[in-house]
Amino acid sequence: MSALLKLSEGMRRLLEWIALTSGWLMVIMALVTSFDVVARKLGMQLPYTKLQELEWHFHAAIFSLWMGYCYTINAHPRVDSFTERLTYRGKAWVELVGCLVLALPYTALVAYYSIDFVAGSYLLGEQSDSTVGLTHRWIIKGVYAAGLWLVVLGILSVLLRVIVFRSNGRLVPTGEPPCSTGLPTTSP
Repeated sequence: MSALLKLSEGMRRLLEWIALTSGWLMVIMALVTSFDVVARKLGMQLPYTKLQELEWHFHAAIFSLWMGYCYTINAHPRVDSFTERLTYRGKAWVELVGCLVLALPYTALVAYYSIDFVAGSYLLGEQSDSTVGLTHRWIIKGVYAAGLWLVVLGILSVLLRVIVFRSNGRLVPTGEPPCSTGLPTTSP
């Protein structure tokens, strides 16, 4: 069980590193947005469509690269009113069933088909609908597809943590974030 917990933590740390590293895209996005606004105010003749599309692509990339990590730290929407009165064991059962029956199959299926989504875009040489828009649309579609696979990894990380909890009833060691079941950590 300790190996499963280490694997879960390794996946969570990888997702955390990807999320925090991609956070620098916010700085770049802020610079692009600021340049777009200033250039418009100064009346500069630029391809504003490309700048706006680039801003949207940065938003999509940041969202995509954070989705998996957010799942591991319970920063995703959920209906807690259903589980608020349950014990930790009950919450773990709900999380286990939710991961195995709903989250993992659906996300894995969408992630699997996202590969064709990106490949089709690449083969078509897809670009913006605007004649002055960005080319190589497959890149942002690839980032979004990668984000879906990161969510699969996040679900697996949480699933392993719940399996460890359900099998031995021990709580997650201190220093590691609780899984999305809201299971508490042990005291030092």
